[in-house]
Amino acid sequence: MSDQDLVDLAVYLQTTGSEAPPATPHLDEPVPPIGNEPGWQVLTGNDFLNVNCMEDTWRWELGHAYCTGKPTGVIRFREPLRDFELLLEWKHKKKGGNSGVFVWATPNSIAKLAAGHGRLPHGIEVQVLDLGYAELYEKAYQKPSDWFTSHGDVFPVGPVKMRPFPPVAPNGKRSFPSQETTLGINHWNHYYVRAVGGEVRLWVNGVEVSGGDGISPASGYLCLESEGAPIEFRNLRLRRLSEMEDEMKLPTYEPATAVALKGHPALGTWAYLNGYTREVKEDGYVTLRLGNNLIWKRRCVSKSENEFVLEGNLVHKLIGEILHIEGKYQALRQ
Repeated sequence: MSDQDLVDLAVYLQTTGSEAPPATPHLDEPVPPIGNEPGWQVLTGNDFLNVNCMEDTWRWELGHAYCTGKPTGVIRFREPLRDFELLLEWKHKKKGGNSGVFVWATPNSIAKLAAGHGRLPHGIEVQVLDLGYAELYEKAYQKPSDWFTSHGDVFPVGPVKMRPFPPVAPNGKRSFPSQETTLGINHWNHYYVRAVGGEVRLWVNGVEVSGGDGISPASGYLCLESEGAPIEFRNLRLRRLSEMEDEMKLPTYEPATAVALKGHPALGTWAYLNGYTREVKEDGYVTLRLGNNLIWKRRCVSKSENEFVLEGNLVHKLIGEILHIEGKYQALRQ
């Protein structure tokens, strides 16, 4: 057990068993705060609930979270928040890794994700992006990467409203960082997020860089994101600055059901592109893997005699002994 783990354990034992009351930061506190001032509580895996990830997507050791990045999805803090501060460290493990922290994710969007509709919630995303992402994006799409940065963008997702602090992205929606302070893969980065009164501010490695105000709604769930690449989080600490005025409940949605594929000629496992496989099952779910690594699992939404379509309009058509996938891949049965 490392020295930091011992510190986390000591603070956790002090704060567990009761909720910390809303705190008022002292005027002489450092900014960003250290996290041992009055009102802070250590967060562990017991504080987060899975929304739409796999059982093995997230693994916790005390206050240290290990995320595989697959599939894309989120875990959420156990209850909604209004005004709060968040401290955490993150480290990408793969070049071009993508992740994020969602502030004030809406209960409606969280409920839809839990029912199988979509992958990410509506709310304010605090971007967690590796420095190599822009290079990979430009190589893959042959487009300039001028609409995002890897240094702490803050932006609204879905119908949530936010007025971004300058500098602002070309689309007028993202707050770009005023300074570039992010470190690359296998280096720990420190985030301090302050979400108060419809305003979100972000400090990266001790420097305030981005944010926005006029945010509506300005309460909801705190989420950690899994999005395609392995990432670690540690030293997560939360300080509530106000109580929720009204009880916020998650609405109920019927789980999305798959169109069964029992008896379909495309049942089985199909291989393509030197290592990719798609396993088509009778229950209407298809699993995509690269080697032994799970990439995603999707449900069938429609079918015909030799064709089926997955959510996201992914068309699969069987012609002879070849499965034509999305109009661009050809797979053979294993």
